[in-house]
Amino acid sequence: MDRIESILVAIDHNGGSRQVAKAAALARRFHARLELFLCNAESAYVQRHQYYADGTAAANQSSIAESRCYLEALWKSLSIDDVPVTMDAAFESPRYEGIVHKVQRSAPDLVIRSIGEHGGAGGALDASDWELVRTCPTPLILMRGRPWKARPAVAAAVDISGDEAPELTRSILIAGERFATACHGSLEVLYAGRLEAAAKAAERYRAVLASRAKEAGARPAELHVIDGDPAAAMPRFAAERYYDLFVLGALTHRKALTALVGTLTGRLIETLDSDFLLVKPPAYRCPV
Repeated sequence: MDRIESILVAIDHNGGSRQVAKAAALARRFHARLELFLCNAESAYVQRHQYYADGTAAANQSSIAESRCYLEALWKSLSIDDVPVTMDAAFESPRYEGIVHKVQRSAPDLVIRSIGEHGGAGGALDASDWELVRTCPTPLILMRGRPWKARPAVAAAVDISGDEAPELTRSILIAGERFATACHGSLEVLYAGRLEAAAKAAERYRAVLASRAKEAGARPAELHVIDGDPAAAMPRFAAERYYDLFVLGALTHRKALTALVGTLTGRLIETLDSDFLLVKPPAYRCPV
């Protein structure tokens, strides 16, 4: 992850004020500009499935104008005057394709997807959001409403078992360090897996974690080696730590299923009340 100079915030008509306020606070930390984006996928879907196509262009323009008005009113309600902002809207279905197409046009350094005005773990992502996790070509934050602590706790989860590509591990650690530093927070690095019976197994994995962090220029405050099935052990451990931002790979490591969201990633998103920064391998190519 290079410098963050532009942040695209994809929101819906049914809220987004808390997430936009959090995105603005993040933009201040990185001295970045915001672009608010609203894709009216529901109306586009209805329009596409009507029997008569008359008036489609007019409906398209009317929807975009209405969405822009909503974004302007939302931004004005927050009384933020120290963050550069632009606004855009689209009339496209499915929603995730509209967002990805906007990413391809604007080339932001980071995408923020609002996934629930009132916070809360689980149940906030629909099928289109999961597709966005799978296809978004830019680092993606899934942002809930819970405010971050004054000094945010950032967790970076990596796989040092040999399944995860070294380039992805490095990208996750660099991203975690960058956010922790910009926000004056702390970074913790996590690995979960079934350890061997040897008493020194955890220390050996901890040494590998320290080595990978050093290679990436990351300076974690703590290293955690968690024994057990990652999809079960990692969420249990993380639930007790109250991380503000969780950084991890978006896709499964299995070579035959590289287009699918990873099991651990899905489990963490479904169970934790954290924001998530999802990173893809440098060689990832967007299928949209």
